Amino acid sequence: MPPVLNPQLSKVDGLAFLGLSLCRKSDEGHPDSITHQTAFDLNEVIDRKYEYLASTNDDGWLVGGGEPGPPKSYKLPAKDSAHVEIMRIGTYNPAWGGIEEKEIVDVMRSGKILIPQIEVLPTAVVANPDKPPELEIRFDMPTAVDFNDMKAPLPHNWQLRFIHNQLFKHFQNPSRFCPGAFHSTIVRKAEFRSEKHREAYFAKCAAVLQRWAIDGPKSLNDGPWDADGEPLKNP
Repeated sequence: MPPVLNPQLSKVDGLAFLGLSLCRKSDEGHPDSITHQTAFDLNEVIDRKYEYLASTNDDGWLVGGGEPGPPKSYKLPAKDSAHVEIMRIGTYNPAWGGIEEKEIVDVMRSGKILIPQIEVLPTAVVANPDKPPELEIRFDMPTAVDFNDMKAPLPHNWQLRFIHNQLFKHFQNPSRFCPGAFHSTIVRKAEFRSEKHREAYFAKCAAVLQRWAIDGPKSLNDGPWDADGEPLKNP
C-alpha cells in the first residue's frame, strides 16, 4: 500500500491529485492531446525512435504529446498525461479515505492555500527502483532555504515544496500522501538495449537539462489556458 496518512481508514486506492500539468500537444503524439505549457518540450528527453530502449510498457511514452497509435506507433494510443503530483488525494469519496471534489475546489479558491507564481526547472532524468524501471523527469529543490538570510535567493522549484507543505497541513484525509520526489513519469518498464545505450540516453538527457538550466526556471503557463487546453475567453 502507498504510504498514506491512515492506512486503516484508506479503503480504496485512487489517482485523484493536486499538481501541475506539463502536457503539450505535439505532431509526434496523440492528435487529441492538449497544451497546458510550452516552457519545456519533453520530446527532447524521450526516445520515440527506440535508439536507446528496446522496449517499454504497453502505454508507451506518457509525455511529449503521448502515444499517437498506428501507423506512427504501435503502443496503445493515449493523450499526453505529463504531470507533477504535489499531493495525492486518492478519491473524491470521504468514506474511502478521500475528499469531496467540492471541498477541494472551495479550499483552493478561498485563499487559504497561498500559491505564488510557479516557475520550475527540470533538474534530472532518472530511472526509479522498479524492475524494469520507470523513467522520471525530476523537479528537485537543489538546496535548502536559507532561513538565516532573508535576502538569500530561494532555490529552484521552491514553490512546489511551499504549496505541498500547506496542502499537507490543511488536508488530513486518510488517503493523503505524496508519491516520492516531485517528478513526472516519462515511461514505464523501460528496458535499454545495452548498458552503453543506457549511458548514452542519460548523457543525451543531461545535455538537454544543462541547456534548460542556462535559461533558468520558467513559468509553465505562458497564457491563460482552460482545462481543455484552449485559451480562456475571459481570463
